[in-house]
Amino acid sequence: DIFGPLVLQEEKDIIEGIKTYSLNSTPTDCVKFSIHALNFDFDLLFSGINDGLNLGEDIVYSGTIAAASEAALYHKRSVATSCQRGSTEGFDVGFKMFMAEYLTKDIYKQHLIWNVNFPSNPKGIKYCYQGTNNYQYFYELAQDGKYYPKAIKGFKTTTKLVTDLDCYHHGYIAVTPLTYDMTDYDMLKKIQ
Repeated sequence: DIFGPLVLQEEKDIIEGIKTYSLNSTPTDCVKFSIHALNFDFDLLFSGINDGLNLGEDIVYSGTIAAASEAALYHKRSVATSCQRGSTEGFDVGFKMFMAEYLTKDIYKQHLIWNVNFPSNPKGIKYCYQGTNNYQYFYELAQDGKYYPKAIKGFKTTTKLVTDLDCYHHGYIAVTPLTYDMTDYDMLKKIQ
């Protein structure tokens, strides 16, 4: 229930001296709650590490991206981080690589929302476009009478390394600048 009561709990500090909380709600609600209920002010929001990649169209469904977008609505900079499902291998090394570049090249000041996907053994960093997954979806009826969603990956990677899918699947940290404005400006110009 999106209108149900929220429960805030203080947790053991992740970073010594900085209070840590949990909230029984969505990632976006956590950002809103921290601003409006806890009166936190911040310069940069890290969302994630998401347990699963946010590549291609998957970003549309992502709570991790939604939290980063919510921060941007308040003119706060954000970084959404994701790794392969079930593994954070490569995150420690990859995060240090990304942060070194993010801070020293002033990337921090140039954009509000960054989507970052970490492979298990990062070769380096590539800045890229959002790609297309081309999943084929179907639902399988099991003997228990329930339907189970299935998907076949349909994307093909190229060596051009221009999309998040290409970069990630060739071992690079895929970094994509995002915006919460989903307007198709080309179409709008055509029909106005």
